Amino acid sequence: MLEALKLLMLGRATELHDRMQVGEDVPFFCWLLFARDSSSCPRSFLSNHLRHVGLSAGLEQVEMFLLGYALQHTIQVYRLYKADTEEFVTFYPDDHRDDWPSVCLVTEDDRHYNVPVTEPAEPSEEFTSS
Repeated sequence: MLEALKLLMLGRATELHDRMQVGEDVPFFCWLLFARDSSSCPRSFLSNHLRHVGLSAGLEQVEMFLLGYALQHTIQVYRLYKADTEEFVTFYPDDHRDDWPSVCLVTEDDRHYNVPVTEPAEPSEEFTSS
């Protein structure tokens, strides 16, 4: 599944990079993603960043924006080490918060992310009796 996500991200990165090259509007994070010496184009992004995800590297914040765009979901992250600051809750991307469904994650360090889950409720008696 991780490899499929990386392919989705590469496809979206390629699309956004092509739009940048012809002067079309792109989200701001694209300028940051492709301004790095190590990812000036989709090929270098794949070689230097994306292929290492899950093996020896995780996603940087700019890549979290790309992941949100690839999935067309807003990733809402509660950053525990930023409690009591404006950066406690971060949205990736933040420009589709009202348009796209959201997924919630919790992180202690922006390196390891957890999906909060609730315990299933006990079935009520009316559904368990025969």
